Parts: sequence; C-alpha cells; structure tokens
Amino acid sequence: MLVPIFELFYEKKNITKDVSSYVTSIEYTDVEHGESDELQITFEDSEKLWQGAWIPTKGDALRAYIGYEAEKLLNCGVFEIDELEYDTPPDVITIKGLATGIKKPLRQKNSQGYENKTLKQIAKEIADKHGYTLVGEVADIRVDRITQNKERDLTFLTKLAEEYGYIFKIAENNLVFYDVKKLKGANSTQIFYKSDLLHINLREKTSQKYKAVQVSYFDPKKKKTVKATARNENVAKGDTLKITARCSDKKQAIVKAKAALNTADDKIEGSLEFTGNPYLIAGSNIELKGVGHFSGKYHIKQARHVIDRASGYKTYCEVESC
Repeated sequence: MLVPIFELFYEKKNITKDVSSYVTSIEYTDVEHGESDELQITFEDSEKLWQGAWIPTKGDALRAYIGYEAEKLLNCGVFEIDELEYDTPPDVITIKGLATGIKKPLRQKNSQGYENKTLKQIAKEIADKHGYTLVGEVADIRVDRITQNKERDLTFLTKLAEEYGYIFKIAENNLVFYDVKKLKGANSTQIFYKSDLLHINLREKTSQKYKAVQVSYFDPKKKKTVKATARNENVAKGDTLKITARCSDKKQAIVKAKAALNTADDKIEGSLEFTGNPYLIAGSNIELKGVGHFSGKYHIKQARHVIDRASGYKTYCEVESC
C-alpha cells in the first residue's frame, strides 16, 4: 500500500520530523502560466508553538516535496513565506508561501516603451532587470513599438506572451518561455480510464466554431490596411473572427492570428480529481479514455496536490482539450 509523505525544509534545514505530527494538511498549487505557484501548510497548534518560539518570519524560505514513501517525490520548489493565519477554536496556524521566483518588483507597476526589438529581446530585458535567466525558444518576432503603461511587469509579460502564442513560467531563478502549440502538441505522459479517477467535470461550449482568424493592421509605409489570415484546417464550416491589431509586418500579423485562433478554438474544459499522483504537473498532457465524446487528449493548466490527515493524498487538475 502506498503511503503518502512530504518533506519540508525551512531555511534549508530539514524540519520534517519536527513538524510532521502537527501538520494537518499540505497543499501545493502548480500553475502553468503568468501566476505564482503556491504552498499552504496547516498546523494544529494546541501547544501554541507557532504562536511563540516557532513562529516563522515573512520572507523566510520553505522547500517542499510531496509523494509516496519509497517513491520519487515531486519537487514543489522553493517558496517565500507571504502570509500567516491564526484560527481558533481549535488553535490552527496556516502558513502560505509564494514561489520565490515571483519577486516583489515584478508586481510593481511600471511604464516603459520598447522600440524595434524582438519578443526575445523584450523578454530578456525584463528577465535581466529582475535577475532571471531567460530559458526557452522564442521566435525572432520583431516588434516596432509596444508600450507598457502603468502595468506590472508580470501582467505586461503575460499579455505579451499570449499575444504571440506563448506562455511563461518563473521557476526559481529562470523565466521559462513555452510555445503553446508545441506544449499542447507534445505526447501524453499518462493514460487514464474513467475508473482511474475519483471525479470528472468537463464542459464543452459549442456556441462558436471559427474556421479562421483575420488580423487587420495599418501599414504606414504603404498607407493602407493589410490583412493576414490563419485557418483552422479541422473546421470546414464556421465564421471568421476578425481582429484589428498593431503589427509591424504581415509575418507578425500571421503569428498573432495563429495565437488568437488557438485561444478562440472550441475546447472542452473542466476539472479532474485523482488519487494523489506526483507525476501530474502543469504544462503536461494526459489521455482520458472511456468517457465517450469527452475522451481524448487534455492539457493540464493547473495541478493542485493536497495531502490531508483525514482524506489522504489527492491531486486536482484544471484541464482543457488539445
């Protein structure tokens, strides 16, 4: 029988044996894009340890691992303590942490103009500014001008990535860019049948199917409006979604049209609940079988791993078809 376990490090010191008898739950949320991963640990504190000598300091570092005894554990990463919560009766202390990569300056509002730079150069400039290393293949897409107007760097980078068909994640000190199409096109890492899951909730919006996306932009050199179209080869009948955007050339317009087509595409979305599975991580793909029309390949947008003293280890995934 698999026994759920966790390992917990505080400021690089292994405190698992010291605190395990007090932990009532540990929850790790793994987010694919644009947000911080989170760690939440709940302690029963009848001895008032966390109200006194053991109370942690905001900003201190936690590292967590989750999984099963004698198995490879899921490395949740390093988190900075962001919030302490006290609840009584009975005495309960909850410690919440954000992934260390999401530094405070990244959340501060800035205004900045970028001219005649590639998407990669803009991403690298923001990465360097915050002490990150830019990782991943970013296409050589030139941007004539884009302005960040009183926006958080995190928000600006999220919006910019989405506009060109990318997502990004900050993992410790790396700013990692992923091509959405490549991620969703990757092979499934695991196959599940209906009986393998504890709960399934999937929904399909069938109100709109687009056969194409057309992006229009004004070319100041030619002094006319130019149009670029990306087509969905899997849709024979449907409308064309028309967008007006700022583009420097037709190549950039096509990239934006493809990114918009991927977003506008009809998808099945929902949530899946599993017996704890440390191999389910955000950004990976899985295959779901035995659910009829809803069978197929799904992309994990968020994975939440919870070890609870009462209910054991469970994994909850937010997914979309791909």
